[in-house]
Order: sequence, then structure tokens, then C-alpha cells
Amino acid sequence: MNDTDDFLPLAAMAAAAMPDNDFVSLCSPRFETEDLRVCAVKDAAGRKWLVNCPRTQHRDEELQIQSRIMQALTHDGACLPFALPWPAHSVRIVGGKHALVHVAFPGRPLSQEDLTVSDKLAESLGSALASLHDLPVRILQAADRPAFSADQIRRRWLSLLDESAPTRAIPPRLWQRWEERLEDVSLWRFSPAFIHADLQEPYLYTEDEAITGITGFGDAQFGDPARDLAWVVSSSSDEFAKGVLDTYRKLRLSEDPKLNARIELNSELVLLEWLLHGVRENNEEIIADARELIAQLADTLDSTGLLPALREDFASKNADKLAESSTDNSPEPGESTAELAPEDGPTTDGDTPSTDCEDAQVDPSN
Repeated sequence: MNDTDDFLPLAAMAAAAMPDNDFVSLCSPRFETEDLRVCAVKDAAGRKWLVNCPRTQHRDEELQIQSRIMQALTHDGACLPFALPWPAHSVRIVGGKHALVHVAFPGRPLSQEDLTVSDKLAESLGSALASLHDLPVRILQAADRPAFSADQIRRRWLSLLDESAPTRAIPPRLWQRWEERLEDVSLWRFSPAFIHADLQEPYLYTEDEAITGITGFGDAQFGDPARDLAWVVSSSSDEFAKGVLDTYRKLRLSEDPKLNARIELNSELVLLEWLLHGVRENNEEIIADARELIAQLADTLDSTGLLPALREDFASKNADKLAESSTDNSPEPGESTAELAPEDGPTTDGDTPSTDCEDAQVDPSN
């Protein structure tokens, strides 16, 4: 059986979900992960549709969450600079799960190589994330998604750190580093944002060095924008990450002086989540992998406490302020001396920046 034959059942799902459409061929992209199979199909009119077939109950639930978010995004989503997985139809499949079919995105899913070289793509990704993070909280509230305050996010991380204590997997040096940053409330004075919370290459589509579509919104929530950006910094080359962050900062409607420090912290704390996932699943392979990664991280921490992609930007933007405060109480490595007015909780509908189309064009100088 060849690769095309492997995906023929997904074409049958599309036909069952949309019986009025005459589907004539399979086309790219076609790929599968541990819990999802994805295939594009073309109809007689030349339109491409993407079929998403969950392999697990958890992925099925995430696809249904994504559909609710898309329904709530009907108005605001039209202002985004990329396409969304607007649900067209679904069909029940084996096990009570549902295959979702929506209009295909232009282009193809990102590859690891894409996150290394293109300045244009980096700018496009920075613009896409800035516009996503400026969406209002009411969208997620309408889809019954969680909305966390900045302090709730901080306390959750502290709770996870405490939960990991019995594993003895966190070296003392790393434990102290994480605990100090989680107890430093100055890092956690930021405005929560609409975040994807599960960015990965298959969820980002590209064509002509631009982000054309984003999917995989099953974990979307109102949380710390540093979580999405930590994936960018951890997954891409230093130059690419710098390009993304530079564009992102210019376009965001909210200032966030301590963003760099939280990006780095989030990129480290994902290992803590991975460890606890293994513990909860009683999966010794995951636990062993997390232990090894955590040990490697503890061994490679340097005196700056900043990831390479953040270090140059931090130094250039904060050198003067750090020099002025060096004889007083200088900040921890990775912190900016600028402060935000306290705003720890998620905003209500009226407090969130407007995302009407005319407001979506943000002056980069702001």
C-alpha cells in the first residue's frame, strides 16, 4: 500500500461529512502524528479541504474546543493576517470521535528548516503572534476556555514546582533559580493575552515566506504571551527568533518590559511540565527523558541567565539602565528595570483592546 492509499479513508470521511461535494483527488499536505492524521482533498471545483482525523479521545476533545473558539472568532478573526480553521463539517468516526473538515490553508506546514533563515518569515510570524495575542478575552470566555490572571499563572508554576519535589529530579541550583524567579512578583506584572499555548510546526502554514494559517487551538487560553514566544525561541535559530521578537514588540498593543525573562523561564519550565506529565501517566520513559533534559539544563546555565536569542536584545535595550542601578539593587539577570503599572488580572470585555479591523493596523512606533 502506498502513501496515497494510507490516506484514502480520510477522503471517505470528507465525502461523508460533505455529501454535496464531489471530491476528486487527494493532495498535499498529508501527514500524521501520534494522535492526529491530516490530509487535503480537492473537489471538482478545484477547492482544497483539510480533513483532521483524531486518533485519541484527547485530540478529539481539542478539535471540538477549536471549533467552539472558531465560532466565537467569527467577527474578530477576519482581522487577523492569517487564515483560521473555520469548521465546515464534521462526521462521527469509529470510537465516537469526530473528523473535522475545513477549507485548506494556502501553502504547507512549517518545517524545522523554515525557522532558521528567512527574515520575511520571521517578521510574518512576529506579526501573526502579535495580532493573535491582542484578541479580546471575550472570545475565549464565549468558548468556555480558561482566563488566568498573571498571579494565577505564577502560582500555578509554583504549585507544579512543589509537586515535583518528591521526584528529586530538579538539581538544587535549578530549583533555586526557578523559585527565585517565580517569587519575584516584578516579573509577573503583565497583561494576560489570548495565547495558542501549543505551538508546533504542523500547526503553522507558510507560503512565499509568510504565515498563511494557524491551527491546533485546542489548548488556547487567556494566559502568558511568553509561553508562545518561548516555543519560537527554543525552536528556531537565534537570528530568526530575534526577527520574530523585534516585529512582535513593535506591533503589540500592550507593553511588557519583563517579557524576555519570562520567555526564558517558560522555555525551561516546559521541562517541569514534561516531568510531571510522565509522573501522572506513570510513564518511566517520559520521566527518564525529563530527568535527563533537566540535568542538561542545570549543567549548561551560564552566568547571564539569558538564552542567546534574548541576550543581545536585552543588553542593547537595558545597558544604560543597568549601569545606573549597578551600585544599588540591580535586577536579577534577565530582568528589565522598567516597570508596568500593576495589572495582574484578565481584563473584561470592555477592558480589552479593540480588535476591530480598523484597529488591527497598529503603528509600529507605539
